[in-house]
Amino acid sequence: MNRNFLFACAAAVVLIAAAYANSLHNSFHFDDSHVIETNVYIRSLANVPRFFTDAHTFSSLPQNATYRPLVTLSLALDYAAGGGLDPRAFHLTQLALLLVFGALLVAFFAPIVGRWPALLAATLFSVHTANTETMNLISARSELLSGIGLLASFVLYQRSPFARRSWLYLIPLAIGALAKAPLVVFAPLLFVYAWLIEEQPPRRAARIALPSLIAGIALLIFLNAMNAPEWVGGGGSALHYAITQPFVWLHYARLFVLPIGLVADTDLQPFARWYDTRAVAGDAFVLLLLWAMRKARAPIAFGLAWFAIALLPTSLFPLAEVSNEHRVFFAYVGAVLALVAWLPRRSLAPVMMVLIAANAIGTYARNRVWQSEATLWADVVAKSPANGRAWMNYGLTQMRLGDYAGARASYDRAAALTPNYSVLDINEGIVDAALGDPVSAERHFRRALELRADANAHFFYARWLVERGRASEALPHLRDALRISPAYADARSLLLTLDDAVAAPERAPLLEDTRRIDPADPALARVEQRWPSYAAALQAGLGAMNRRDWPAAAHANRDALRHTPTSADAFNNLGWSLQQLGFRAEAADAYRRALLLDPRHERAANNLRALGR
Repeated sequence: MNRNFLFACAAAVVLIAAAYANSLHNSFHFDDSHVIETNVYIRSLANVPRFFTDAHTFSSLPQNATYRPLVTLSLALDYAAGGGLDPRAFHLTQLALLLVFGALLVAFFAPIVGRWPALLAATLFSVHTANTETMNLISARSELLSGIGLLASFVLYQRSPFARRSWLYLIPLAIGALAKAPLVVFAPLLFVYAWLIEEQPPRRAARIALPSLIAGIALLIFLNAMNAPEWVGGGGSALHYAITQPFVWLHYARLFVLPIGLVADTDLQPFARWYDTRAVAGDAFVLLLLWAMRKARAPIAFGLAWFAIALLPTSLFPLAEVSNEHRVFFAYVGAVLALVAWLPRRSLAPVMMVLIAANAIGTYARNRVWQSEATLWADVVAKSPANGRAWMNYGLTQMRLGDYAGARASYDRAAALTPNYSVLDINEGIVDAALGDPVSAERHFRRALELRADANAHFFYARWLVERGRASEALPHLRDALRISPAYADARSLLLTLDDAVAAPERAPLLEDTRRIDPADPALARVEQRWPSYAAALQAGLGAMNRRDWPAAAHANRDALRHTPTSADAFNNLGWSLQQLGFRAEAADAYRRALLLDPRHERAANNLRALGR
């Protein structure tokens, strides 16, 4: 490997790093909320063995708990490295994985098109503006990890006769499958590679691909069996979804050539009729793609075949969204290969340099859109105004900024587009509570539960009940939320806090379970805090009462009673804290105990009378 090529490789690394330099502090988005932010399992490396045995560790939402232990492991390492939910640690790993992916592309492409075209193709892929979604969406790391495994298998197949004879080239593929399952496309890709690039007869190429096909089927059966029972991966009508996919392929091809108009959440809906103009255009594109594969030289045909094969799994199996721009990531491996193989050698370098520079600039600009939830969803509603989920999420960003009236208007637009959306009702309940309409807020929370009684619906209703001084009603909802989703960190913390305040009998198993899963949970520190003396605990309780932090006040007064069980003041203060939370029966009992210790305790007597006890 000569010095010029090494210098060019270093320049490519610098360019890729520069293109993504402004993404390192970008916030979490979409599935990151339940895969990272509220997922209690990634908060302790002690949970690593469990990642490989329990798919529930992947997400705090059981319906999304697919088996991707390698992704969860990498996220747990990022959490530990960053000391918590620091986006920079997660984005640095994304960038490092992209550089590994790019290096493998160079190694894979070089025997097919030559070393310099391989470097140009890999660099274009790495800075392609359409790939910003995969890079900025941390939970889409599955694409990077699984793709690295598949490429490593191809490189081993190409360069190690021993690995080819012994089938050891399948090991990286199997490891990558623990992040996602591209193994279903490896066998057809290997068949096409052996047929077109190695010029093997079709029957010989089929025999070469057969071991990977058998291994792929076996691994796919295993991976599906490991998914959580609650996992749901499908979308709506399979027929309408299939009718739409050729147009989606055309859209993806257009984005490769001209990556403008990118949108993180499209409002494209499945086509109802096969003769929809867009469907016909998509069908024509697929026919043109097949014709080009038949007529083109082998490297071009292989690249085009890669593009098509990579898109087949998400085209044949109906998903919730008909189009999603992080799906192009793996398909564009074939697209960049076809491009460098098609360009004349004389114009290859200047054309590719222009494309690389333009896409690097586009990537840097697109990263700004992904900077925060506010910037992302403002972009989405501008480009996908018929997307109800987008309007809801845009409303969330307005609500975080304190613009409750604006959020209410956005939610109204979302409701007109998606009237039976449980998550929307949850957020409508939150904004109505902020606007001072508790009746409407409770109606929305209850409707969310009617539409879908999942962990989110239970948790947010419970949180609102606590804020309204109705914690006794909240407890069953929190227990349901945690039963449905043991990984739900926020539900776990709030339940720990309330169980401690009311001294619930169930708190001991919950404490033990939380210590095992996340010993650094802040709620653990709160409920296990002890004061050195009665006076210190009583004073801490008074301070918490002044702050209206009623769970902390109850905890401190219970600790005061640990020091001095005969303190009528501590019992009275405990009762008042419980009363403000809504534990009326427990508050009355505390007042009675205060009066047993001091029958003349006026505040306890008045508080008990106010309760009507």
